[in-house]
Amino acid sequence: MVAIVSAVALRLAMAGMPPDVLRAEALVIAAGVVYGAIALWIRSKPLASRTPVQLMLMAANAALAVAALGEAGPWLGNDLPPLAVAVFAAMLLYFDMGYNASHFGYVLLVAAAGLAVLWADAVINLMIPITTIATWTFVLLGLVLLAYVTHHIIDRSLLRQAGRQESLLSAISDMGEGLLVTEDGRFVTGNEAYVNLTGYTAAELLAAPSLIDLAPPEDREALARQLAARLGGGEVPVHYESALITKDGRRRQVETSIRPLTAEGPRRLLAVVRDVTDRHRSEEAGRESETRFRTLFEQSQAGMAFADLNGRLTSTNEAFRQLVGFTAAELEGVSLVELTHPEDVPLSEEVLRLLLAGETPGFRIDKRFVRKDGQSVWVDVTARMVRDPQGRALYIQTHSTGSSVSTGKSTRTVSQCVSRRHGSGPGATRQPTKPPRPR
Repeated sequence: MVAIVSAVALRLAMAGMPPDVLRAEALVIAAGVVYGAIALWIRSKPLASRTPVQLMLMAANAALAVAALGEAGPWLGNDLPPLAVAVFAAMLLYFDMGYNASHFGYVLLVAAAGLAVLWADAVINLMIPITTIATWTFVLLGLVLLAYVTHHIIDRSLLRQAGRQESLLSAISDMGEGLLVTEDGRFVTGNEAYVNLTGYTAAELLAAPSLIDLAPPEDREALARQLAARLGGGEVPVHYESALITKDGRRRQVETSIRPLTAEGPRRLLAVVRDVTDRHRSEEAGRESETRFRTLFEQSQAGMAFADLNGRLTSTNEAFRQLVGFTAAELEGVSLVELTHPEDVPLSEEVLRLLLAGETPGFRIDKRFVRKDGQSVWVDVTARMVRDPQGRALYIQTHSTGSSVSTGKSTRTVSQCVSRRHGSGPGATRQPTKPPRPR
């Protein structure tokens, strides 16, 4: 557009027009500058899409073009037709009030009327051959037709691309993944899954000053700092968890992944939002269960210990440590057999072998532990193999309490110590819980 205007201005300057014509051209150009400012203001308003406004703007375009070229026509000679075609083509092809108007046919008629006035002046007063006028008219029609075809092809391509994007957004929505675009923290657009997650309508989200307002009050300041750092190019996490308060007041835990949309502008971000409320609740329940178990484990009056599948201790409670006189650090990695009195080792090794081989789910035995101070203590030991739901062995759990036996060896045989039927006897219970670590 700038090149066309510059070419026309250069040709007018070289036409050698007298002062009075130059003054008239200056007035037309001044009017064009004022009109241009008004047109830019109108284009920024919603009324620019109305047909009467579009026709008025096109009529003003045509009138200014006819006035400028008609006044300078006698000094332009045979250059008038190509200059006129260039000016009117620019109006039709590059202005929103021209080619992109919603009622292009009406706008084209206004342009054709202005061009007809100019052509009539050229033929009658300037004696330009009709064949020249016809040639340049066909050139203009060809340009308009080419632009129409190009515009139609681009529209079809955009429609296909929009269809693919809509299909992708629908697929992401079906998977429960919320997808949205933000600018300076404000909602720009998003798929159905995200809109449904918030409980608001798309219009309500567009009207919100910032999506940070959907977060709980206690989280907003941190999220605002994180957004400012992200937009400022600082180091911030790509993935993070936060809470979201829906329209009906429910609290949802979400996991968000954010990437900048540099092609859309420096302030726009693309975010994928996943509802992880159920997972979060499950993790919270797991932590609460672990806390309860840890409390029971530590406060139990019976000596409790967990061992790996090689029979080495991984965790012990305070009662067990008092029973044998060692600290938690000293006991970690120690074999159950190593704590056993030498005379009770053969029986302990045999029942432990049966347990590890899967031939028994558990055993109960009276035996002696050798304490750190060298003294022996009789204990009643119950052990079981803990398994996952699929039956895979996880770890060994033992309970040790002071025994009523005071002297001599254990009188129980191996067959009396072990339970050979899975689902009965000591250690029959299966659970997927991991053993707690010592503190």
